[in-house]
Amino acid sequence: MDDFDKKIVAVLQINGRFTNQEVAQQVGLSHSSCSRRISRLEKEGVIVGYRALTDRHKLGLSVRAFCGVSRHSDIGWDGLAEKLSTLEGVVSVFALSGDVDVMLEIVASDMQAYSQIVQKINKMSEVNATSSSFVLEEVKTIF
Repeated sequence: MDDFDKKIVAVLQINGRFTNQEVAQQVGLSHSSCSRRISRLEKEGVIVGYRALTDRHKLGLSVRAFCGVSRHSDIGWDGLAEKLSTLEGVVSVFALSGDVDVMLEIVASDMQAYSQIVQKINKMSEVNATSSSFVLEEVKTIF
């Protein structure tokens, strides 16, 4: 990836609905060159998709938290992470090194709904413990 590719990705992260012409103007390339680069970035898997970012509050999801999950030592993290990813309200799953094995990003309508999700997690035989940290304010998200 050269500097133009990085600029293209940065522009599309701001707004994935920009036309190729708008992206080209912002990065200083011709429309055709920019279009070829975007196609290549998609084929190479640098750009993996486009999606709508939503306002969670307007969707009735006022609680956002990160839930660290520790597994029992005889359990593999990969199977547990896959199982956790199927739970309603879990929007991101990360395998980690450190104090916890898996980190979940969870959204819920309220604290009661969040508590029900965590109770399901704690009842799983693979889970040793959980710990939650609640998002007070989102300062920056680009990925």
